[in-house]
Order: sequence, then structure tokens, then C-alpha cells
Amino acid sequence: MINTHTPNFEPKDIVATIQVLIKKGLKIVDTAAKGKTWAEVVEPLDEFEFELGHHINVNSHLNAVMFGEAFNTEYEKTLPLITNFYTEISSNKALYRAYKNLESGDLDAQQQHIVKEAIEGFELSGVGLSGEQSVCFKAIKERLSVLSNQFSKNSLLATNEWKKVVSEANLKGYNEDQLAKIKTDEGYEISLQAPIYIDVMTYADNRELREEAYKAYVSRASNVGITDKKFDNKVVMDEILALRLEMAKILGFDNYAQRSIASKMVESETQVIDFLQDLVRHSKPQAKQELAELKAFAGIELMPWDLNYYTEKLKTQKFGFKKSDLTPYFPENQVLDGLFATIENLYQVSIAAVDEACYHPDVRVLDVNNGSGLVGRIYLDVYAREGKRGGAWMADYQPLMGDNKPIAFVVCNLNSPSADKPALFEFDEIITLFHEFGHALHHLLTTVKYPSAAGISGVPWDGVELPSQYMEFFCYERTVVELLSKHWQTGESLPDNLYDKLVASKNFQSALAMLRQCEFSLWDVKTHLESKDTYAVLEEVRKDTALISSISENRFLNTFGHIFSGGYAAGYFSYKWAEVLAADAYYFVKSQGGIGSDAANAFLIEILQVGGSLDFMCQYNKFRGKKPSTKALLKSNGIYIHKNR
Repeated sequence: MINTHTPNFEPKDIVATIQVLIKKGLKIVDTAAKGKTWAEVVEPLDEFEFELGHHINVNSHLNAVMFGEAFNTEYEKTLPLITNFYTEISSNKALYRAYKNLESGDLDAQQQHIVKEAIEGFELSGVGLSGEQSVCFKAIKERLSVLSNQFSKNSLLATNEWKKVVSEANLKGYNEDQLAKIKTDEGYEISLQAPIYIDVMTYADNRELREEAYKAYVSRASNVGITDKKFDNKVVMDEILALRLEMAKILGFDNYAQRSIASKMVESETQVIDFLQDLVRHSKPQAKQELAELKAFAGIELMPWDLNYYTEKLKTQKFGFKKSDLTPYFPENQVLDGLFATIENLYQVSIAAVDEACYHPDVRVLDVNNGSGLVGRIYLDVYAREGKRGGAWMADYQPLMGDNKPIAFVVCNLNSPSADKPALFEFDEIITLFHEFGHALHHLLTTVKYPSAAGISGVPWDGVELPSQYMEFFCYERTVVELLSKHWQTGESLPDNLYDKLVASKNFQSALAMLRQCEFSLWDVKTHLESKDTYAVLEEVRKDTALISSISENRFLNTFGHIFSGGYAAGYFSYKWAEVLAADAYYFVKSQGGIGSDAANAFLIEILQVGGSLDFMCQYNKFRGKKPSTKALLKSNGIYIHKNR
């Protein structure tokens, strides 16, 4: 029987379970370190990692989507245990030598690549350290795992804390659907949950209300915020940055940026900064024009809480439609049906719901099948709710291994249904869904039989966003929009005139958005290059990237989870780097016939199926026939290339 290994969503005694597994794992490591062949060294570790991963991954997932103090307390106790275990493996000199000995063995191309990457991983994880340095390195990694969770917890609790009940009179500018989302017995309750907060900033005519919500949002988890100061993340951030620097120096790097980039496709931090500054140079003239247009339209001195509001109004005037004109055409079930149909057309798989109990009634269980049977499973958790970490992400539960099929969690924080209406998605939310399913398909569609390099495993961080960003491009294709859209009342597909307006507006203020992402990325690299206060680094970066002043209460870095509780430290540039690949790949596939073409199938074969088992850029060049160019990224964003700047 083909096994999907249903996760245990009610784990008990998680600390004791992890302790027992780690003892077992250390014995397996000792045995593997004495091995001479792939079967003796790598396979036992893969098998154990598969078993341990079930527990680690489901615990981490539940802590993020069903946060509770009691479970979190136990979860936090497992973090140093897990960190110490992996530190023990990565610093095990005998195991390192066993991998080094495999280099001269009889290995296939994938095995050779996996061994090479494993050896580099050992070296970046301190295998060459000894004595006091080794002890210090292990202590740093343990402390960082605890701090990362603390950062995430503070962000979540601070976000949940701010709520405000307002009258309908204070919500002029809202339509019935937006009001229905926040209706309570006491009136209307706004909060800092993403769909609710975005509506306030986009639609509320009441400028004072927008200002209050904005200040609450950008000052979350700080010492200047409206919420409880006990959630202040600044001290956590400072310690994380200091420990990263210390860890990098122990390994012989000048700074953490060098250590991070050593495991990526890019060659140096200088190359990253040059890449980002080049995007800034091309984007800034157009961004200035976009902001000047917005200022002229608004007729007031713009403050940060005015930007979304007047941007939406200008967009409505310029293109002849509002975001809310689109949402009735995108009810949740139709959007998902259209997404699944698009995936089927792209990759010759089908997706069907499974009737299975899960950790929350909102979660859908989806089986992915092809002509040979089951490919894998996705647990889809779509709606925003209290106790759920903000943002959107894909996390793996298990990789492909033997008859065990890959399983992924896809998590979003999108609009939810109301009493008398289905969830109606904004187009940005649909793009988010496509993005996260791109990650999930990368995980599920692998044909690599080695778990350490199957799917997203082993893929360099600056390549991991390629499949997700590639998927986003298909959202705007007419045939795809027809699959996604069906008016929740009339059943009508999105009319041609609205579709044309949607496409025309695709790159509205795209240069401003490009500057903003470059600002995040430059700040991230430079804050891991320099021993300066991270807000001082941001202020310096903003001299070249920001066209509107920030307010003194802005502490958005205090909830920047990608950097302080995710895996993007000194790697946030990966979004833009991978977007170059994604744009280049999409335009190539489009030029060769698009969905259903040999080129689309080549993307499946050379990128998704291969995962991290071969050199990623070599695989991209094999698919594409040549190296990518930043011109594709600028073209996709409608940004003019300034040759003489």
C-alpha cells in the first residue's frame, strides 16, 4: 500500500518523544560514521531523518497555526534538544570523514552532488572546530533556536493584542462585504490580522482611524508601540545579530553575510549589493514619477497611512475599476478549482479533496495524483485567524522516500467566509495561493529517490523561490483567469473589460514596489555585514531607496520574521534573484507555446523533478539554453531599462 503517513495532529509528550528519538539518532550516526558505502553512510541517516522529521515538522507547524501557551512551553523545550542534535551531527568529524571517503566511491551524478553539498554543509557548520570554539559554536546555535521562536511568539502575541470596536459611521468607504468580515455583536471590530488591517488602510475614509491602525501595526512588538512592551523584540533581534556575527567569525568569515552567501548560488556579498543597486538605479526614476502622480492626485501631504488609500483611489480612476469590483468573481471554491486545473494543465497531475479529520475545521486535505497514482498530499490552511502566525508559507512534513509520498503544509492568511457569503478573494490573495502552491509542487513533484535532495531539499536558498514566482505569472493569463473566476451570485466569468483593466493595472506603481523590496534586501545584507544597530543601517539604506519619510514610531523590523525567525537572514535578496530566473523562465515558456508546451514540460523535468540533487544553475541553463538576464525582471515589472544611468 502506498503510504502518505497521516500526521499526528494531537502529539503528546513531545519532549520525551524527541529525547528518545535523539538517543536513537546518535547511535545511528555513530554507526554511519564507520560506514564505507552510500548504503552504510547516507541511507541510515536518511531513514532516521524521515522518522525524526515527522515529529519536528508537525510540532513546528502546530505551534505556528494553532498557537497555545501550554503547547508552546513544551515546544520550546524541544528546540535546544533538536538544535544540539543537528549540531552534534554537523560537527561529527568521523561522519565528515566518512562522507569525504565517499567522494572517491562508485556514485551516480546525483549521489556525487549530494555528497559534495553535505561536505560543504559540514564545513559551514563547524566540523573543523575543536575545544572551546566547538563548545561556543554549539551554544550559539542552541541559543539562536530559542531566540528565533521567541521572536515569532512576540510578533504573534503583539499582533493579536490590538483590537478596536468601531461604529459603521467610522467605516465610511467600506462596502457590504468588507463590513461583513468584521461584524460582531458589539459593532465592528478591526484588528491587525492581515486581511482586516489591509482593508482599514485601503478603504477607510476616516484618516484618523487609518493613522491609529497604521501606528499600531508598524510599532508591534516594540518599546514604542501601543501594545504591551513585554513583547518588545529589539533585545531579541540584537542578540540574534550579535550571535550570528560571533558564529560567522568562529568559522573564519568576516561577517554573517559571507557565511550565508557561501551556501548560495551568488558569489559574494558585493555581487548581491551590485545586483540590488542596479535594480534601484533602473527603478528610482520611474518610482519618483509614480509617487509624484499619487501626490498630485491626493492633493495633500502624504503620510504613510495615506498611501494604500489614495493608491486604491488613483488606481480606480486610472483603470476604471476597484479591487472590490473583482472579488465577487473570485469565490474561494472556484479559485481553488481554477488553481488545480491550471496545475493539471501545467504538470499533468490532478488534485482532489480527501475527507479526513485534521487539526482545524478550516483545513482542506488534498491528494495529488498522476497517471501512475498518488504523487503526494497537501494540507491547505487558508484563512487568517487568531493564534495563527501571519504571512503565507509552505512547509514540508515528509519527503519522497520509498513508498512514502511527499506531504506539504500550505498556509495562508486570506479572507474567510461570512455568514451568508463564501470567502471572496482579492487578486493579490490569488497570487499568494499560486506562489505557495509553486513551493508545494516543487516538494511534491520530485522524482529524486534521496530525501536529502528531493524536492526543495538541497536547493540553494537563492533558487528556492523560482518555482513559486514562476507560478505567479500564470495568474494573469486569460485562460487561467477564466478557470479561476465565477461570480458567486450570477456564475459569470470575469468579463473581458474587467480582465483587460486588471492586466493594464498589473504594473501600477511597480517601480515603487521594486524600490521597497530592494530596500528590504539591501538592509538585510548590510545589517549582516556591519556591526551597527540594525535601525541605523536601515536609515542609511533608505537614503537611496525611500521616497517618503518614515514616522518615528515605525519599528517594522521588530516583526520581520523572514530575517529573525525564518531562513532568509542575509538572503532576502533571494526573492529578487529568483524573480529574475522566474521571469526569464516564464517568457521563454510563453515564447515556446506556454502551458502544455515542451518548454513547460522541460521546467517540470529539469527544475521541479530534479530538486536539489544536481547543480541548480546548471539545471536552469539546461532548461533555458542560456543564462538568465535581469532584463526579464524589469520587463515583467514594466520598468524601463536606463542604459546610461
